[in-house]
Amino acid sequence: MNITFYSNVTTKEEVFKYIPKLKEHNVRFIRLADRDALINTACDTEILFIDAMGRLDAEIITAMPKLKLIHSEGVGYQGVDMECAQKKGIPVCNNKGVNDTAVAEDALLLMLSCLKQIITGHQSVYDGRQIEVKKASFGVIRELSQCTVGLIGFGDIAKATAKFCNALGAEVIYTNRTRYEELEDEYNVSYCTLDELLSVSDFVSLHVAVTDETKEMADDAFFSKMKKDAFLINTSRGDLVNNKALFNALINNKIAGAGLDVISPEPVEKENILLDERIRDKMILTPHIAGITNLTVKKIYQNIWENITRLIDGKPLKNRVN
Repeated sequence: MNITFYSNVTTKEEVFKYIPKLKEHNVRFIRLADRDALINTACDTEILFIDAMGRLDAEIITAMPKLKLIHSEGVGYQGVDMECAQKKGIPVCNNKGVNDTAVAEDALLLMLSCLKQIITGHQSVYDGRQIEVKKASFGVIRELSQCTVGLIGFGDIAKATAKFCNALGAEVIYTNRTRYEELEDEYNVSYCTLDELLSVSDFVSLHVAVTDETKEMADDAFFSKMKKDAFLINTSRGDLVNNKALFNALINNKIAGAGLDVISPEPVEKENILLDERIRDKMILTPHIAGITNLTVKKIYQNIWENITRLIDGKPLKNRVN
């Protein structure tokens, strides 16, 4: 089969390492910046794997008349023109659940790092200010067991995050488009409205997909409803946050800080307002690596190969989203 990876992450060496049987197929690797190359040299593609941060518009889909499957390399597929794919009868799949534990670990890391002021403390030791900072921290730093963690969304990653936070004694609440009463005892969580969650949470953690409704949901009004000593955690998508609103909330002390694995737009440039030196001591950042552990990558390629074989064998596809 003609298979194309349209990605800034996947490499030929990696794919053939995890899926050696793909060498029997015609496999191409095209970077996201080479959109024209995708259209002009891969028009015979039958299976297209796309970077979770990539964009696949109607023009590209239409230019591939043999396309039988569009598959996100990750969990996100917001860049795919779902309407066009649906009209053409092309299945779209993702890798749901492969990175739930990995991303939840990062969310927990960001929470603890915010509480412990880990970056400031780390630098203080190098600057010879260890005792100064230790004295200033005496009786000030909270433990997670003293905190309420509010999860916005309750998918696989949020559930894994709830388990980790429960293990450290935090109270966990959630809000979601659909309430899951049957799961609340299992995950030791309580349901509430968004406004209620924002008003009582020490950590507000984002776990929703980017849609017209959720894009830049963390805006001025959102931050005005949070506690002044609360932190925003985002391991989902940078587009959920209005950057200027977050900057204003931090520089004006409307919230205590933020822990972010994702910032929009990507790649993050030095000029991004969230990299302003004036708010640096209120930010804990990881470079969008929460979900790319070696175990996650192994699971991704297992799913990819499974869906390739299912398509060839005419079997129902795994994790179809349309």
